[in-house]
Amino acid sequence: MSNSGACSTIVEELREMLTQERSSRVKAESRAVEAESRALEIAEQLRQSHLQLRESSDALEHEVQRAKAVFDSAAEGIIIFDDSGRMESMNKAAEIIFGITIGTESFDVTLYSVQDLFVDFLRCESEAEDCLATRVRESMGHSVETDCRRVDGSTIPVELVMGQFSHGDRRWYSGIVRDLSRKRVLEAQLSQAQKLESVGQLAAGIAHELNTPIQFVGDNTRFLKDSFATIEKVFLELDGMIDAPEESQCSLSSMSQRLRELYQSSDLSFVREEIPRAIDQTLEGAENVARIVRAMKVFSHPGSKELQQIDLNSALESTITVSRNEWKYCAKVKTDFAIDLPKLHCLPAELNQAFLNILVNGAHAIQSKGSDEQGLLTVSTRSDGVNIYVDISDTGTGIPEGIRNRIFDPFFTTKGVGKGTGQGLAIAYNVVVEIHKGKLFFDTKEGGGATFHIELPLKHQTKPVHSLNDKTVNDVVNNTTNPLKTINGVSQTPIPGVLL
Repeated sequence: MSNSGACSTIVEELREMLTQERSSRVKAESRAVEAESRALEIAEQLRQSHLQLRESSDALEHEVQRAKAVFDSAAEGIIIFDDSGRMESMNKAAEIIFGITIGTESFDVTLYSVQDLFVDFLRCESEAEDCLATRVRESMGHSVETDCRRVDGSTIPVELVMGQFSHGDRRWYSGIVRDLSRKRVLEAQLSQAQKLESVGQLAAGIAHELNTPIQFVGDNTRFLKDSFATIEKVFLELDGMIDAPEESQCSLSSMSQRLRELYQSSDLSFVREEIPRAIDQTLEGAENVARIVRAMKVFSHPGSKELQQIDLNSALESTITVSRNEWKYCAKVKTDFAIDLPKLHCLPAELNQAFLNILVNGAHAIQSKGSDEQGLLTVSTRSDGVNIYVDISDTGTGIPEGIRNRIFDPFFTTKGVGKGTGQGLAIAYNVVVEIHKGKLFFDTKEGGGATFHIELPLKHQTKPVHSLNDKTVNDVVNNTTNPLKTINGVSQTPIPGVLL
C-alpha cells in the first residue's frame, strides 16, 4: 500500500508538472505570437516612417530645387555673403550685373568679397570685425543707390537693399541688387524732355522778346540805308566839283553856296545827329538778341552729367532772361547778386531747371493775386565760404497753411487745368536736395508772398551722376546691351506704355 500510494503521489506530481509545462508552453507560444505581432507592427511602423521620411526628403529636395529655381530666375540680382564680406553665392541676374560669364567653371564666387564689388558703399576704413555689420545695419530698411564694379573694371549704377539672417551659429547677409543703367537713361531723357517742355511753353514769349530788338534793328538798318543814299548825293556833287575841268570850275563862293543848299535840302544835320543813335540802338538790339540766344543755349543744352564749375550769378541771369515773358507783364525783377560769389561745382542744366521752376512759380503766384499793380520778384545770392545761398522771393498770394507740407510732392498743384503739372517744385527739390545734397525750404505768409531759400554746399558731398554717352544711351534704350533683357528665357523688357 505504501508503495502504491507513493507511486500515485509521484504520478500526480508528474501530471501536475506536465500540466504546468503545457500551460507554460501555451503562455510562451502566446507571448511568441504577441512578440511576432508586435515585431510585425513595429516593422510596419518603421516602413511607414521610412516612406514618410522619403516623402519628406523628396518634398524637401523639391522645395530646395524650387527655391534655387526662384533664386536663379529672379529678375533682380541676389547676393549672399558672410560677416567678413566674403561672397557665398549669387544668382544669375547678379552674375550678369557684375559681368560674370554664366557657366564659367573656372569662376569661384567665394574668391570675391562684397567690398570688391561695390565702389564705395560697404567699404570699411576700420579693421574692426563689426565694421561691415555696422554698415549693413545702417542701410537695412531702405534702398541705397551706389556704383558697383564689374569684373571687367567698369562701373554701373545700382540700387542695393540689404538684409540679415542667421543660419546655424553663423550670421549671414543678403543683398538685392538692381541695375539702374536703364533708369538713369530714362531719367536723363525725362529731364531733357521736361526742360524742352519748359522751353516750349516759353517759346512764344521768347519769340516776342526776340522780335522787339530785331524789329528796331531792321528799322535802324533801313534808316541807315536811306541816310547813306542822302549822303551819297552830297558825295556825288563833291565828286562832280572835284572832277570838273579847271576852265569850267565855279568860283569858291558859288561852290560853297551850292554845298550849303545841298546840305539844307538833304537835312544832313538831322542825319548826322541820328546816325550815331541808330548805330547804338542797332548794337544794343543785336546784343539783346545775342543775350537771349545765349540764355536759351545755356538753358536748353542737355549738359554733362559730370560736376562743372560755374558762375551761379550768370546762370541766374540766363534763367531770368529765358523766363522774361512769364513775369514782365505782372512783375519786375530785382537782383542782388554777391560780387565775390565763389564758383560752384554743380550740374548746371539741372540747377537752371530748378531756378526756372521757382521763378515761374513766383510769377504765377503774382498773377493769381489779380492786382493792378506790378508785383516784385527778388533774386539774391550770397556765400559764407561753406554754402552758397540763393533766395527767390515773390509778392504773390503766399502759400496757404493747409498745403504747405505738400508743396514739394510730385503732381501736387493748386493751378487750373493746363496751367500747372505739379512737377515744377518737385523737380526743384530733387535737384537741390537729392542731387546736390543742399537744402530747399520756404518762408511764407498767406497773402504776403513767399521766399524760397536754396542752400548749395561749395564742397559738394555728392559724386557725379553716372555718365552715359550717346552710344550707351542708344544701346540701353534699344536693349542691345541690356544685361537683363532676358533671364532664363523670360523677357525682362518693360511693356511699352507702362511707367516704371
